[in-house]
This record gives sequence, C-alpha cells and structure tokens, in this order.
Amino acid sequence: MGRNFRPSLCGCHMDMNDDRDMYAGELKELLRENLSRIIAGEYSAHKTDPIFITRESYPNKTRIDNLPLYPQEIPQVILSWAKLDPKLKRAPEDVLVLDLETTGLGRGGTLAFMIGLGYYEGGEFFVEQLFLPDPDAEEHSFERLQELCESHSLLITFNGKSFDLPVLESRLLYHQIWLDLRKMEHLDLLHIARRLWKRKLPSCALETIEYYVLGQIRDQELDIEGGDIPQTYYHYLMTGEADLIKRIFVHNHHDILHTAALFALICDSCVYPPVSGMDPRIDYHALARLYLSQNQAHIARQILIDMLAQGMVTPDALYELGLIYKRDKQYSEALDSFQIAADLQHPLAMVECAKLYEKMKHYDPALNLSKRVLSLEEGRYKPNARLISELEKRIFRLEKKIAKSLQSLTSPQEKE
Repeated sequence: MGRNFRPSLCGCHMDMNDDRDMYAGELKELLRENLSRIIAGEYSAHKTDPIFITRESYPNKTRIDNLPLYPQEIPQVILSWAKLDPKLKRAPEDVLVLDLETTGLGRGGTLAFMIGLGYYEGGEFFVEQLFLPDPDAEEHSFERLQELCESHSLLITFNGKSFDLPVLESRLLYHQIWLDLRKMEHLDLLHIARRLWKRKLPSCALETIEYYVLGQIRDQELDIEGGDIPQTYYHYLMTGEADLIKRIFVHNHHDILHTAALFALICDSCVYPPVSGMDPRIDYHALARLYLSQNQAHIARQILIDMLAQGMVTPDALYELGLIYKRDKQYSEALDSFQIAADLQHPLAMVECAKLYEKMKHYDPALNLSKRVLSLEEGRYKPNARLISELEKRIFRLEKKIAKSLQSLTSPQEKE
C-alpha cells in the first residue's frame, strides 16, 4: 500500500472505538498519499476527509484533436427541440458540462466517487475533476458542484437526464443538501444524438460516437473500459493501489472533452445551410426530420433537395421529400419523388404513387403499383395486416373504376 502501518494497541485506556478511528484515519492518510504520488492534483482545504481535485485548461478557440470545444452558435432548431428558451442569449460562460463516475449503474445507494466538470472561463475551457479518496469525503464534493451550478445556467450531459442527475439527486438527498439541479436548463446530448445518428451507427454510446463521428480512438493502455470502473475504485479502497485509478481520471477527462466537442459538432452541423458545405459525418435525412419535427418544413425540404443534388439518394429521403411536396400541394413534384423511390422498391412510396395516380384518374398505373406493393407485403416475414387490408380495398376500388371506364367506352358501340 505504499508504506506498512500497524496502529498501536498497547494503551489500555484506548477502547475499541478509538482503535477503529485511528486505524481508519491512518488508512485514509495512506490512500491520499498514494493518490498524490500518481496523479497531479491537490486536496481541498477540509481538515477531515478532503476531496482530491484536478484541473486542466485548454484554449477555448483552439481545437483538441481537430475538434472545436464550443459551437459558433446554438441553432434555434436545437433550442426548440430541447425546449430551451429561444430568447435567452447564452455565452460560453453559461455552460457547464457534467459527467460522473460511479460505483454502479443503479441510482439508490450508488456512490458518485468522481464528478467531472467542464466549463468556459476567460477564453479557456477547464476540465475539473472532484475525486473521493475515500467515501467519507462525498459530502464535501458537493460544495464545488453547488458553486458551479449556481454560476452557470445551461447543463450539458450525455445521458444525464436518465443517469447522472438522478444519481446526484439521490446522494444530495442522503446528505440532506438542497441543490435544485432541475432549475438549470439541460441539454442531454444522448437524445439529440439518437435523432441524428441512430440509423447510421451500431449504437449511440458516447465511445461509439467518438469513433464514428468525432474520429477519436481511445488509447487502451491509458484509458479503461466503463464496466471496469466500479471494481477498480473498490480495489483502490481495499489496497491503496492508485495506478489503475489514473485510468479512471483519463477516462472521465476524455468524456468531458468529447462531450464538449460533440456539443459543438451537433450545434454547428444543425445550422442550415452549412457554412462549410455538407459534412459526410452528418445524416442529413435525420437533420431534415429534426427540422420537420419543429415545424420548419421549408428547411427540411431544402436539405432533402440538396441531398439529391449531392448524389445522396436514398429511398427514405425521396419518400420524405415527396410527403413535403404533397403537403404543399405540389403534386407533380411529389409524384416525381415518389416514383423514383418506388423504382427503388420503397413500399410506402409505391402506395403514395398509387394514391396520386388515382387522384389524377390514371387508374392502370395506380392498380399496377398497388398490386406490386401487396405482393411485396404478403411476402414479408411479418406482413402489415392493416396495410394489406387497405391495399386490397384500393385494388378492388381501382378495378371497379377501370371496369366502369371500359364500360363507358364500349357502351356507344353497343347501342349502334
């Protein structure tokens, strides 16, 4: 453990409680000593159970691994989607990035033994880590957290709504500390990342996004797997070996930096039209859907048109563009989009084509498309019974209309 120790038991006046207190005190001192030798940082001014603090700064306007740490602006579509006040003017100094390292994935009883914080100050981005050299220091870690929460108004997390905030609230309640984390505006990047990349990535875990979107690969010799973190902390408490703890500091440091970089990328990429042209890392169809969800169909339409101009042709994007044209009653343009998607075997585009052909009284192509969709749907492993029923009704209706049209053509000849 760094140095051997054995508390003296020779004093007859010392009772069992005094013995345990002295033993615990020496153990905590050794844990702190070992930590200081391995990691650059300092202890808080608390006389008993101080917390260990690391702090590192980066120039705000430079790039870390070619990634900006703050966006050029927070676009209105993000503010609207996240239900943030669009009228507020936000400066970098208003933003606080938060990420926890804990003893488990639960909420109740889970210890947040490291609070990672990122904030902008004086033209620099600071990564500050509050670490518990022993669990008894937990109460003191909330003082700095409270100070930063009170001086910042926008919280940035990755899965913070479901995990980090509930864990903190549980521990604050345990210590009877009042800190209303919910009063801050909160942008949870996990949820917006899912909207933007869920159809392109194997998962939307932070490290997956780091690899595929941010282009970052973590050094396995310096970092640590997230699943190994709780046991590593327990091992440190039992043995005092701080070498592996350093990996947790590195892991959390990367989480804070990459959360800030992801915040910048998402904001800068959601501004449309893009300042530097289309970015191949962005799913622009998903971005168009984001704008649609915020009632900005004109921007969504332009994104989809630009996608086609750039050769980013997908059946889903063509179908979405057709729906926008249809809502705007631009039926000719809608039919063109649906027809191209239908040629690419997009079933819903085929259905929309059939509807428009029927509306234009072109019954034969409407019937042919409806029969093609029905055949495709019936051949699926789990066919859509509702769609099949609608198609059967449409086919029956179209066959009647075609028969009636033919009858009207032949009737005059029969009379002669």
